[in-house]
Amino acid sequence: MKRSAAADAEQFYEEKDPEAGLVPLSVICFVLSAILMVVQMFGADAVKSDPTGESPIMVPTANKQDWESKNIVTGVWTNKFKDTLLPIP
Repeated sequence: MKRSAAADAEQFYEEKDPEAGLVPLSVICFVLSAILMVVQMFGADAVKSDPTGESPIMVPTANKQDWESKNIVTGVWTNKFKDTLLPIP
């Protein structure tokens, strides 16, 4: 049985994509990982929340520092940070 050169070379030109089934799998994994991230974010918020109502996700409130003072009359804040530093010898 003889094969022609075209039939013999045809086996090398067949386009088979070895990664054809990976695209749907990657989409499913991406969606599941996004859902897991949201669940972990809000799960950590619910478990670690303290009675004061502050959330670990939220930025904490800024507390007044010792070197800051507010003038009650004008409402202007003054900064005495340089006075609190120790002099460098």
